[in-house]
Amino acid sequence: MNIKAGKLKPGSRPVISAAVSDIDIRLLKPSDIKVIDLIELRVDMFKTLSEDYVKSVFYKVKERFSKPVLCTIRLKSEGGRKSIDENKRYALFKAIIPRADMVDIEIQSRLFSDVVRLSHRFKKRVIASYHNFKSTPEKRFLLKILAKARHASADIIKLAVKANSMEDVVKLACFTLEHEKDNLITISLGEKGRVSRVINPLLGSLITYGYVGNPKADGQMHVRQLAEQIKVYGICSRKRSQPMT
Repeated sequence: MNIKAGKLKPGSRPVISAAVSDIDIRLLKPSDIKVIDLIELRVDMFKTLSEDYVKSVFYKVKERFSKPVLCTIRLKSEGGRKSIDENKRYALFKAIIPRADMVDIEIQSRLFSDVVRLSHRFKKRVIASYHNFKSTPEKRFLLKILAKARHASADIIKLAVKANSMEDVVKLACFTLEHEKDNLITISLGEKGRVSRVINPLLGSLITYGYVGNPKADGQMHVRQLAEQIKVYGICSRKRSQPMT
């Protein structure tokens, strides 16, 4: 079965996701909506975390923009803006997952397996994510991350790791190409890694992230700039050699 999020089919072409907080929603312009395919709602950046409020934001975004929505409640240790108790985080996932199209959960979170199972119960696709803000790990470590995500039946595996040199950027790009059919998202974080947000989709990375409002991660571009760069390099119509399963 092909991976789908609503009408979105990651893999047929580079998918542009806008990472937004609840405050950023009002900044989304028609020119932004035109170029994005997916809206990532960063719940850890919301002004309040009451379940009713968070659910209302998801409802309004889906109704207003008619775009698939990705639910992310990022751990502070992996880039989240707030420290959220894991029991509270799980309660939020339970409240939001029925209203989302995709769910992001950190591979190293103690909630990982539970959130994957819960998401699949509601037939939602899961991005299993790993972030490293210090370095780009060696290939053998990245393979262990992939194995753990596959064991939990995650649908897509996201590797976002710091690039301290262009060698790190090339290292992750090569890994992406080698694992083109493994449903990966790969990002080299930092200024040196900005190019990865445009180039890695050419090599097999399924989703690339831009911002509206303020950057949500080191090296992010605004969604319109990202779309322009992707267009410049002519990868909008890229096809995978085989469909994802």
